[in-house]
Amino acid sequence: VKKIYIADTLALHVNSVFNNWNYGANTWVDVVMAVWMFAFQIYCDFSGYTDIARGISKLMGFDLMINFNLPYFATSPTDFWRRWHISLSSWLRDYLYIPLGGSRGGNLLTYRNLFITMAIGGLWHGASWHFLLWGIYQGAVLATHRLWKTFWSKYALYERITETKSYKTIAIITTFMITCYGWLIFRVDSLQQLIEMNKTVF
Repeated sequence: VKKIYIADTLALHVNSVFNNWNYGANTWVDVVMAVWMFAFQIYCDFSGYTDIARGISKLMGFDLMINFNLPYFATSPTDFWRRWHISLSSWLRDYLYIPLGGSRGGNLLTYRNLFITMAIGGLWHGASWHFLLWGIYQGAVLATHRLWKTFWSKYALYERITETKSYKTIAIITTFMITCYGWLIFRVDSLQQLIEMNKTVF
């Protein structure tokens, strides 16, 4: 259902917008709606085939790890990557981020390690500039969130605020929007298309 009914159906609408970007036929509403649809298309596609693989493995007596844990309910970019494509993000952490030094060498080296890890994670999806840009964007988002959290966590009020339902709701919506802009970068076919779609939206 997730893969065939939801993801493949959403793909028809997403493709109709992304394939007509250079004809000026799409408004900013069309682009935003297409990106939101793509967010659920890619989730249902990836998690759908993961569920299929887990189900088949279960029939043969093997238990595979859960690979997607409600990622669009994440309250921060860091939380998102703990929930999204867990097998890939765990591999990137264990075999790239930690060997590079992880967070052991101070803030600047930590940010560098995040950028390198996510840039390589972008290229893992394909040898294309938009995948590399997507990886760099994810590295920038993770580094910014880490910097933001480091600054505000010094204040006693921060912990109390972050536990409120209002904060969590705003954090989920904000994280989803940040993630969706990343999906725009991920989905385009070229840098020129990314520029044109940014002009349309902004």
